[in-house]
Amino acid sequence: HIFFFVVGNSFISLKGPEQRTATSNSVPFNCTAGPFSSQNLSVNWLKDNNELPASAPQRLPISKDVYSVTSKAWVALAKQDIFSQITCEVTHAELDEPLKMTINISQVLLVIPTLKITMVRDHAHQRVNLTCHVNHFYPQNLQLTWTKNNNKILTPELPQATRNADGTYSLKHTLQEDDKSDESTFSCWVFQYDQVPLWVNITLGAQASHKNKGRKDYSNHLEGPLHRFSAGTSIQLKYACSELPTRQVTVTWLKNNHSSLQTQTNVFSSGNTYNVTSSVLVPLESDDILSSVLCRVEHKLSVIFLKVINLDQYLRVPPTVRVSQSSTVSGVVVTCHVERFYPQDVYLTWLEDCHVLRRLEQPTPKRNKDGSYTLEISKPINTSVQRPDRVLTCKVEHEAQPPIQASIILSTASYTTSKAIGILSSEKYIHIFVASLLCLKGLLVLIVLSIYMYRRWNR
Repeated sequence: HIFFFVVGNSFISLKGPEQRTATSNSVPFNCTAGPFSSQNLSVNWLKDNNELPASAPQRLPISKDVYSVTSKAWVALAKQDIFSQITCEVTHAELDEPLKMTINISQVLLVIPTLKITMVRDHAHQRVNLTCHVNHFYPQNLQLTWTKNNNKILTPELPQATRNADGTYSLKHTLQEDDKSDESTFSCWVFQYDQVPLWVNITLGAQASHKNKGRKDYSNHLEGPLHRFSAGTSIQLKYACSELPTRQVTVTWLKNNHSSLQTQTNVFSSGNTYNVTSSVLVPLESDDILSSVLCRVEHKLSVIFLKVINLDQYLRVPPTVRVSQSSTVSGVVVTCHVERFYPQDVYLTWLEDCHVLRRLEQPTPKRNKDGSYTLEISKPINTSVQRPDRVLTCKVEHEAQPPIQASIILSTASYTTSKAIGILSSEKYIHIFVASLLCLKGLLVLIVLSIYMYRRWNR
């Protein structure tokens, strides 16, 4: 889902995820605007009328002294977001009014339905009416199929879905069967996009519906924080489920297949059913970029919910920054090393004696084996500028955090000396060696001549 808007010579685009995503998941939105010839700008994200945290704007060169700006925001999806909007607003000194682009979250949202089968017997006609209730889903289109003892039944055309007050849809489909079909098992299957099929069973003659593994008529909800956190802190993940027929439920949390997590689970009654809530504190470490947490919920030994949560969506690893200097035949090169950071969006600026230098083209960060990123960018130094103790600073902005910077003092004497040594050729070394030998030979001749004259004088 990409939206593009042009105002005069400027443009703005807003891109959401390519596929619909179920609630309780976080999805990225990318905003790009330009072209600009100065850096006096700001990027603001809004969800409805509330500010949304986002990555630091990154400037991308288009041509000499002309660039575009891009920014990313993560949004945790919820069922009530059907009526919500995401807005990216770019303010720039060159614009009479801000560039603005808006996406309805409903265009990327997927709400998974709950299923239930009800049965009404028609004794007069010796028939039974089985009704499959598909409640609270979005968007409107889905497929429904009935099976009898695992054999597909030709299903008539589905009725029109009805719109609920919360923006979701619901529908129900009734199947008529002979009342003599006792002990036969009927299943209602629902297919929604690329999701795992949902189904619910009922056996005629049984007192209640029997559920198989998977998501059924239980309302499962899993949520995490809306912001990233640095290593050394803990985040809380929460799970909730309602309308369980018994309190025989177990919630298991595993980080990288280990159970050493601080968890709390509560089961409480709500009329004739039970609700369960469970939370877990997950400590974040700098090497958790590739880590995950598994949430498994079992009811009467059947798995009713299973989801893997990748921790990279909640983790922020700030970079370490250092500056090194090396000498070459043509002068001095200073390199800024931005090491082991996540996520990958960083913005680098060079400063000389606190003055911003013209920005160099920034290469793409390299991915490390542990999932983090590394960036190196070098800058040649003009050694003809004779200023003592020049200070060169590399400033790095990452994830809307305070800038991290490192500096190096460029002593004029140091790189002048290195340059003089660097241009000394091997031929000159030979000339110096030959000259030294000639001087030594002359000295020996002088000593011999002196001894000869001394002996002759004393005869």
